[in-house]
Amino acid sequence: MSRPRPPDRSSTRRSPAARPTDDELLDAARAVFAERGYAQATMGLIAERADSTKPTLYAHFGDKAALFRATVRREVAAVREWVLTAYESSSESPLEERVRLSVMAMFSYAGAHPAGFRMLFDSAVDEMSNERRALADTVTTHVVTRVREHLIAHGRTPGAGADLLAAMMVGLVGRAAMHVSHSPGVDPIAAGELATGFVMAALRGLDPALLERVDDTRQCPT
Repeated sequence: MSRPRPPDRSSTRRSPAARPTDDELLDAARAVFAERGYAQATMGLIAERADSTKPTLYAHFGDKAALFRATVRREVAAVREWVLTAYESSSESPLEERVRLSVMAMFSYAGAHPAGFRMLFDSAVDEMSNERRALADTVTTHVVTRVREHLIAHGRTPGAGADLLAAMMVGLVGRAAMHVSHSPGVDPIAAGELATGFVMAALRGLDPALLERVDDTRQCPT
């Protein structure tokens, strides 16, 4: 006598009163995309994680690409609110403290929300990364302001080199915060303080001659 087959959870619907909210579905999608990556994530896995069904996912969000974009949009909004709040809270602080809080914003978010951070910054789906690029631009714009303030405070006139320095800092902090999000044994606060020290040491030890070479437009080929 054959055993009865277990129910297929991907096609079994909850009762209407127990159906998951959009946020619950997006939470499940975030977890699966972070764990599996976009290519290996499936609507079945996401539905199972949400204790829901594939038809529910399709009804709420469309196909996997549309669900991924919706998840990215929500995570980008959360990161932007987090970092902008940190930036605003440091607006009246001394320059070094503003730099520290700016750097720490990314590390504290990576530590508090590792799945969301990994999904946003470790995805290879470039054609779906417009929101991520816009977020990076928001962060870079803020860092450019901090770099220019630092240069002016040290008697230097900021030029193109300030933008380049900001891009370097954002890239360094982003990759380091990504490392923390993949390393549960690393204290994100300690890592952020280390990154802050690294960034400040780089700014203090900056060779003005190298910066001037970047700023000197006469050296650009025509």
